[in-house]
Amino acid sequence: MPRLLPRAAVIAAVLLAALPLRAEERPQALFAIILGVNRAVDTELEPLSYADDDAARYFDLFRALGARTYLLTSPDGNTSRLHSQAAAEARAPRERELESAVTALADDVRLARRRGVRPVLYAIYAGHGNLKGGQGYLTLEDARLTGERLAELLTDRIAADRTHLIVDACHSYFLAYGRGPGGQRRALAHFSHLGALARDRRVGLLLSTSSARESHEWEAFQAGVFSHEVRSGLYGAADVDADGRVSYREIAAFVEQANAAIPNERYRPRVLARPPRDSGQLLDLRSGLSRRLEIEGDRSAHYLIEDGRGVRLADFHNAPGQALSLVRPAASGRLYLRRVRDRTEFVIPAAPEVVRLDSLEAGEPRSTARGAAHESFERLFDRPFDRDAVASYQFPRLPLSGQEPVRSLRWNEVGGLAAIGLGAAAGLAGGLTTLSAQGLKNQDSPDDPHRQVVRRNDEIDRRNNAAIALYSVAGAAVVGGLVLLLFPERDIDALVGASDDGAVFAVRGAF
Repeated sequence: MPRLLPRAAVIAAVLLAALPLRAEERPQALFAIILGVNRAVDTELEPLSYADDDAARYFDLFRALGARTYLLTSPDGNTSRLHSQAAAEARAPRERELESAVTALADDVRLARRRGVRPVLYAIYAGHGNLKGGQGYLTLEDARLTGERLAELLTDRIAADRTHLIVDACHSYFLAYGRGPGGQRRALAHFSHLGALARDRRVGLLLSTSSARESHEWEAFQAGVFSHEVRSGLYGAADVDADGRVSYREIAAFVEQANAAIPNERYRPRVLARPPRDSGQLLDLRSGLSRRLEIEGDRSAHYLIEDGRGVRLADFHNAPGQALSLVRPAASGRLYLRRVRDRTEFVIPAAPEVVRLDSLEAGEPRSTARGAAHESFERLFDRPFDRDAVASYQFPRLPLSGQEPVRSLRWNEVGGLAAIGLGAAAGLAGGLTTLSAQGLKNQDSPDDPHRQVVRRNDEIDRRNNAAIALYSVAGAAVVGGLVLLLFPERDIDALVGASDDGAVFAVRGAF
């Protein structure tokens, strides 16, 4: 090797070294820690059926993208048969195993950084979220992950350059914004670190619910509905600009559009997405797209993809003119693409690496399956997804942590509080009217003419009658309000607080 480079080469090398690469252009390494918990430490919570399946399918996806992946779940017999590699590597979702996985991940991240590679962490949870004593947490089989604990594990100990937190669980909103039901101000104990996560713009959030709304599983998916939708988008169905990357805006719009046709609010998952400050990107798919399925823009329809074991990998509905490229898992063998409207099925061969839909022959479906919640969930992906859906999607205006975050109210609480407020106003008006009548009465004098006394007495009677009417309204309103407060019904979300753009008040729900 020559000891000296030509002068021009030296100058070029110095200039290039002086130009900092943008974060997106620096080489990166993907790391993932995936937890699926069917049976929570809280024994009163009904066991889930498919959190282990969700975890195994996320494991398959991130392995297809080359990520160093740690899996914590207790696979049942069916999951073990369908996902043998995941079952072989899975650790129990218990506190001791989580500690061990975090220690190993922290070592991996430090090694990647020493080698000049930017570490990016995906922390994914499917299972139970809960609230007790105003404190929100995720559950393991033997422990609870409070806000303080989860923040310590993800940001303090693993400490990747960027962290993406994906959660499919009840009460998931309160993991990022520390406040339970009731609306009272309180110290942010056990939420201060997760509140910091919400403020930490190096951290991206993709949460399944914006309130205490329950999460849902569906037998036809054999998975959680929100988790299946997110994975469908991350396989490439959400990449509407075809740049090989899925952004937070794209995935949030994809999930929202997938659920838009469901008429019952109860079965409609909500998504809360907040990208990191320096990038809107959630996942770079380019490393996995060398092995892909291409759907042409003139083949618009709702499709689903299954593998030979019957595992439903993804659903999507591309709009007319919207072409898609979908990652194919490396070890999947044959895949089956089904067009939902007429149940036409296309066999996707294991080779070549790139398969186009227009090269496949249509055939009859192998099976017809229906799930327990078919009446509602059959309308998932009813509406096509395209660039317009992404362009029209607006990230929710969220309160800043520590400044009156989201308040979860029921419709009856809103009506009850309004009625009690009306009652208080009527009672106050009645009291003022009574005082004014008393004031007139105090003006009585023996020297007053009889006609003046009669007029004054008539006015006193009118005011007393008005006061009685106001007291009646006040009593009825207060009683009605108390009845409403004790009457359970559907949830609505009331947003009260300060956001990046100013004061916020909004109410959303169904009555």
